[in-house]
Amino acid sequence: MLIKSNTDGYIVPSQISRPNFISIKKVLGKKFFLNNKTRTLNNGELNNKIVMIEGADPGYDWIFLHNILGLITKFGGANSHMSIRCSELGIPAAIGCGNEKFDELIRSENIEIDPLSNSLNGIF
Repeated sequence: MLIKSNTDGYIVPSQISRPNFISIKKVLGKKFFLNNKTRTLNNGELNNKIVMIEGADPGYDWIFLHNILGLITKFGGANSHMSIRCSELGIPAAIGCGNEKFDELIRSENIEIDPLSNSLNGIF
């Protein structure tokens, strides 16, 4: 193809999501995906789990009443409510990891969050 004008081509935008890591503590644990379809929680069900939620909004602030091991969100940024709460409480988190990484992690049984190396991995 010969390009003769600026309308002869098209650039496909590509967005790569990179999570905002909170804390310096590396954690490895079982994941718990929490969404609006999640059944009623049993007492202690979130304890020592890496909780996954889609958004980083304050509506899930109650999870901090449980002894969660870490937090992962699909959407959100460094200034989101959940990011600030994790920082205050010293909970390792990956905030705003994006669609692809989040969907990959959903299929994992265990997850490792390593903020110092900017690493977020699912382990089967």
